[in-house]
Amino acid sequence: MVSRQLALRLSPVLAFYQVDVGEAEGLLISWRHPLHLPDAEYPRGRPYTRPFGRMAFIMENRSRAAATVILASTVNSSVCRQQGLHRYNTIDLARIARNPDHRDQHSLRAVLRIAREYLAPLWLGTYVNWDARSAELCGQPQIAAMSSTSLPGTPGSMYRFDGFERLRTSKGAKGGGHQKPSVANAIADGARGLWVYRYPEPLRP
Repeated sequence: MVSRQLALRLSPVLAFYQVDVGEAEGLLISWRHPLHLPDAEYPRGRPYTRPFGRMAFIMENRSRAAATVILASTVNSSVCRQQGLHRYNTIDLARIARNPDHRDQHSLRAVLRIAREYLAPLWLGTYVNWDARSAELCGQPQIAAMSSTSLPGTPGSMYRFDGFERLRTSKGAKGGGHQKPSVANAIADGARGLWVYRYPEPLRP
């Protein structure tokens, strides 16, 4: 008979796994994340389409998907010139979502902290070209900050009360030329907040 202690080691109560972005995307759709709801173009749910570097993770609770996170390159090459933040020393928390099950309703703050402290360092060494450019600009590959964007109509309290600073509030692209309008434009007033967490010391390999 397997002891309880051994059973927990073989099947942990909580665990994070790196997964293909398609698996995380499926959860974002099935959990009805506001940026992945079905529409006329995507009746089965809008896919994750950001064409940048990305790493996806799932948190499981006894083998049940409880939350998901996608880390990615920042959308803009410059994040905040005044603070010296740019694409090659800042990593973006592109998506964070939880299972709508009531058991997971208080999980996001813990997931945010784990992503910030334990998952973000995995970015270093994943993309050779990113590391090379970071070393060119910063002396060696490093992550000085994590950025994230709060959805329109939300106060960003999860970020505000966990060490993030709101740098600005803005609206997404309205479309035109080859650029499609931002999906977030249709949420509340369309204004989203850019939040940044500065690491006390930059993360390095």
